[in-house]
Amino acid sequence: MERKLAVYIHYPFCKSRCPYCDFFRALKPKTYDEALLISRYKQDIAYFSSFLGHQPVSSIFFGGGTPSLLSPESIRVVIDEIARYFTILPNAEISLEANPNTYERQKFVDFKHAGINRLSLGVQSLNPTDLKFLGRTHTLDDALSAIKTGIETFDKFSIDLIYSRPNQTWTAWQQELDTALSFGLKHISLYQLSIEEGTFFYQKGVKALDEDLSATLYEKTISYLRSHGLERYEVSNFAASEYHQSAHNLVYWQGGDYIGIGEGAHGRFHLNDKITASVDGKISETLTPSERAEELLFMGLRLKEGINFERFFQNSGVKFFDFVDNLAIKRLAKLNLICYDAGNIRLTDKGFLLLNKIVLEMLG
Repeated sequence: MERKLAVYIHYPFCKSRCPYCDFFRALKPKTYDEALLISRYKQDIAYFSSFLGHQPVSSIFFGGGTPSLLSPESIRVVIDEIARYFTILPNAEISLEANPNTYERQKFVDFKHAGINRLSLGVQSLNPTDLKFLGRTHTLDDALSAIKTGIETFDKFSIDLIYSRPNQTWTAWQQELDTALSFGLKHISLYQLSIEEGTFFYQKGVKALDEDLSATLYEKTISYLRSHGLERYEVSNFAASEYHQSAHNLVYWQGGDYIGIGEGAHGRFHLNDKITASVDGKISETLTPSERAEELLFMGLRLKEGINFERFFQNSGVKFFDFVDNLAIKRLAKLNLICYDAGNIRLTDKGFLLLNKIVLEMLG
């Protein structure tokens, strides 16, 4: 079976640091050699091709960091380099993460001409006060202008928003959702604010919304977006149709093969019938079937469709019910937290609120 490949390109810099972010690597240097970074990408692409060959590429994702700080010309060069060493499929999704603080209308248009066909915009809030609280350096007007241009320019377009902020109410959150929905969005990613160790928020003792209130906010959000034509297909992602779902992220969640290009990028792919991991653009280790199965359990149950047993076996080499605690599966099903049949297992709406606890219980 010829496997399709997803390609992730990691851009390591940001224009500013957000106080909640634990992925931050570095601010963009004042003296910055973009050509040197592109050269590094080229080296990594050639390296992976040397043992993976001209595999078909189903998606490319420029993430970070803030990859919209790259020039459109550099984006084009990287896409062309991937096409040189691999086979980019005609319908491949090619995504770019962008921030409103890098927004320029012409630059968005140029990104499209460079080959980007899906843009994901890190708005995070449509409330001016909370934009400042979240450390965002763009204004509400910046965000609204970037959304408008993104919708007009890209057939596939999404925004990110953060909820569960301190003292956040449903009324205020609903107003933000209404603002977003007024643009006719077909995809939204909603992330619960978590205070991670090492972040500025953690150091300052900032507390997210109470856990029960956060769960209520999440449940109301699911119903509200559904009433406006956006269905949850993954715990944090909502789309108007299968076409508008993130094809690249589905590779992660469903356990497909992907390579990571650049410093800080990770990969998982099959090589010589073994599951291989990479980091920083180089092979790092071979995973055991059980190690990969555990990853796929955590990732697959994030999806509304859940885990397909045949795909789970193909991507890990482990049969699902040989791996999990079968008594726990039966107990969770009786509690209406999961449901399963001969081919698939998934969480119920009730189960989504307890995702991590359920996975740990399944592992025994």
